[in-house]
Amino acid sequence: MPQLQSLLRRLPEFRESRMSAAGLSLWLNWQGDINPAVPQTLQDYGGMTIAAERDQSLWFFFSADVFLALARLEIWGKFNPLPVAVQVLPARLLLGMKREISLSIENVLTTQELIAPQEFQVWVHPRAREMGAGVPGLSFEKTAALRGMVPAEWTMLQADPRLPYQSTTGWYSVLRPLGNPLDKGFQAGWRAMFGEIEEILKRHKFKYILHESFLIFPLENLRLYRQWCRDLLQRVREVKEQRPDSYWPCVSAIVDRKGLNFNNELPRKLSLDWDQLVPDYPHASFRNAYLLGEGFTIHEVRFSVEHSSMDDWCNVGLAEDGQEAGALPVVVSTRAVAGNNPCCFYCGMRNHEVTACPTRKLESLTPSVWRDVALLDFETINRGFQIIDGQLAGDIGEGFTALLSSEGAEGIMTRAMFDIGSAGQHRMARRMWLARGKEYPKGLDELAPKDDNPVWAVLDGLRHGEPMALERELAQIQIKNPRDYRNRTMMGYVALERGDLMRAASLWKEAETLSPTQLQQAWHIFLQGRLQEVQGRYQPATQLYRQVVRLCPQWAEAEYRQAVCHVKMGFVEQATTQLLALMGQDPNVFNRILLDPEMERGHVHLLTALHLPWTEAENRVEEEKEGLSRLRGEVSSWFSDEHPFAAQTDVRVANLIRMSEIRNFVPYQTVINGRSQLEKDLQLRINREAKDLKTKFKGFMARLMYVRDEAAWFPFPRILVEFNKNYNLCAANLNWALKNNLQVAETFKRAHVVAEAEEERLQKLEGRLKFLRVVRDSTLFLLLLGRSFLWMEIIGLLLILVVLPLSLYYGERAGATWATGLISNQKWQLQKGFILILSIVALGLAALRTALVFEKKKEKLFSEARQGSGKKKK
Repeated sequence: MPQLQSLLRRLPEFRESRMSAAGLSLWLNWQGDINPAVPQTLQDYGGMTIAAERDQSLWFFFSADVFLALARLEIWGKFNPLPVAVQVLPARLLLGMKREISLSIENVLTTQELIAPQEFQVWVHPRAREMGAGVPGLSFEKTAALRGMVPAEWTMLQADPRLPYQSTTGWYSVLRPLGNPLDKGFQAGWRAMFGEIEEILKRHKFKYILHESFLIFPLENLRLYRQWCRDLLQRVREVKEQRPDSYWPCVSAIVDRKGLNFNNELPRKLSLDWDQLVPDYPHASFRNAYLLGEGFTIHEVRFSVEHSSMDDWCNVGLAEDGQEAGALPVVVSTRAVAGNNPCCFYCGMRNHEVTACPTRKLESLTPSVWRDVALLDFETINRGFQIIDGQLAGDIGEGFTALLSSEGAEGIMTRAMFDIGSAGQHRMARRMWLARGKEYPKGLDELAPKDDNPVWAVLDGLRHGEPMALERELAQIQIKNPRDYRNRTMMGYVALERGDLMRAASLWKEAETLSPTQLQQAWHIFLQGRLQEVQGRYQPATQLYRQVVRLCPQWAEAEYRQAVCHVKMGFVEQATTQLLALMGQDPNVFNRILLDPEMERGHVHLLTALHLPWTEAENRVEEEKEGLSRLRGEVSSWFSDEHPFAAQTDVRVANLIRMSEIRNFVPYQTVINGRSQLEKDLQLRINREAKDLKTKFKGFMARLMYVRDEAAWFPFPRILVEFNKNYNLCAANLNWALKNNLQVAETFKRAHVVAEAEEERLQKLEGRLKFLRVVRDSTLFLLLLGRSFLWMEIIGLLLILVVLPLSLYYGERAGATWATGLISNQKWQLQKGFILILSIVALGLAALRTALVFEKKKEKLFSEARQGSGKKKK
């Protein structure tokens, strides 16, 4: 037996509903297969399927058209078998924070059970009967409740078959092209786009009015309403993909026709800000959007801070386009983007006046905040937006103060949202006045010392002072410093906060001409462009931003603001191209788009457009993870674990893997770029180290050849057995390293080991060579010394043997008594003394001579030996 409670269990449960609507619920019961005419008729009259099972279903209607649908079915059932039981119950439709649909029915009614009858029966609850009491042709007969139904004054619906029971629902569709009607591009683009739309109008035979670029036509029933929305969305998609030259962005609104007439004045009677509508998507109330049923998706439009009514605006898209599945899962804070104030010059939000902007209290630029935003995934960002919504529910100023001081995601996101417009804020003025550079952003880092000009005090006092008093103070300062551009800058800010935007633009123009550097001139042009932007003059603003880019080509913020202007104008497709190009230069632009409160008009388009690069990045990251694991193994195959590059690479890979777990575009791009950079660094390191190893091995070989040459002169070869063994092993390893290609991982890694081992071996050989060289040189020195001593000794002995006898002989002949005495008494002692003296003198002279000529003799001997060995080799 069908039970109502079984259907209600299928509905989602949530603690807080975002909005609700009173209406009527239908509980249908049947046996076997239900006739398709039943659900089709209920749907045509505005019914929504809430839940369904094999033999029962639950529907909801916003209006009393439910009785018209049941009347048609009741009449049809008299002539055709229709074994269906229907209960009409009072109910309330509930929409959750994520647009989940549920139904609220009195608890006493949810316990019912109902047996399917043999014919069509409609049981009407007494409280539901009140809504159908005024419908012509309907009557309600009191009938006793069946078993399983709750006790109540149930009535059976009876319908007069003579009445048509046509649905009372109907709508007007109003379509408006974007742009200036006087512009030639607008005229050509709208003409081509209207030709595409006119084909749909003719096919459905819609009667339309084309007045002042507004296209107006009625939608008589729900079928036409559904068909028009589907055809429009399909045609826009087709034109964009196949005939982009015929595309022109248009905004569309569909309104209930009750209380409105089909005439030229219809657009003026709609309480709708056309400049906030999203192009390409029909806009309707939530009540009308849910009537479209399956096949459509619903997107929020944040025209107001609160969404508490089913009559609030939304826009619809085709489910087959995959908008929900193909859009980033980010829900922006409503209170951050909506409000009743004009767009704030400083931050772009609408929830406060320009004189109450929280950025006026910020003193320093915070570009590093985007590094913190990059660590937030989508879930964290959504939670942050929810907290921001909660903080801004009360006093806006106190809420922002709490958010700016928070260290959580909400604080990071708030500071980032304020950083988006930092170029036009007071804190930029503080930096720009001290900047000495000519290019952006490097010029902001070249700062001059702060002077004692009183304009600094005016800047600090602007957040608290009275604009009139500050203006008088600035007038006095200008008399003393008539050529100081900073005075004009401040007077422009004062005029801005007083609401005199024309005077602010004029003053900033003067400041531009007085600015000493190109960077400061570009900044004042930027301020003028921002002033045009907040006034809705997007074309002049775009031209001024382009001028900024011409002066400072690296000022990406000016290019970004051009894209924002295109979004505000409704040309989201053109803006998307610019934004994707900026994302290629700086991935942080991705997060900037998500957080920018001024992107609301193109929010749906942008979330869809960003889904493609996000999906590509997500898929690439999965590949890069595998690539990082492979790269880590590749590094291990080339380098040992103790190698500095391997340790450094391991840290970099670990950081990239950690970042790949953060579901944010910036870390994903960091992983993608980081992995490719790691591969480049690996290849460069391999090439460099391979070259260094070759050079090192050549140096080792030269050192080894020197060791060989030096050791070759050692006079005792039997002592060199161990030395020669180490020499031969070193020579073999060095020859292997020099002959092999080091661009092979195994060879490269082995070459590192060989280099370390042979360097140590060479050091041992060179240490051993020092001892051998001492022995060799000592031996050579003694040989040279002996030879010199021998020759001197021989010559000296000859002289003694000849000179001494002759001296004694001639001394004796001359009558010298000393000579006679020496000859007779001390002849042999004299000779021995002379020989001893001669030997000592010869040895000293030989040592001196050998020391003086030792190096020369050694080099001469070695060179002659080398020449001799060279001739033998030839």
